[in-house]
Amino acid sequence: MHQIQTKYEQVLQEETVLIQRIGLCKEFIDIILEYTSQKADSIHILTAEDIVTAVHTIGQDLDTELLHLRLEKGILENKLRGLRSQQE
Repeated sequence: MHQIQTKYEQVLQEETVLIQRIGLCKEFIDIILEYTSQKADSIHILTAEDIVTAVHTIGQDLDTELLHLRLEKGILENKLRGLRSQQE
């Protein structure tokens, strides 16, 4: 049980970090969009589009990673419940 509990705690920490990273990507997208809005007449719009798309892609990749991590978390929760019920 100790090994599963340790892995579960690691997954919780990873989940927190991923959520923070996804939030940061969203903040940067907002900043890029605001900057583009203010400077649209003096910047290369296609480059701005490439940049915002790249950051968005990073966020999507992190979101996919979070999805898989949450699946693993659910499996670990199930195992922990099973082990706890066996001990009772």
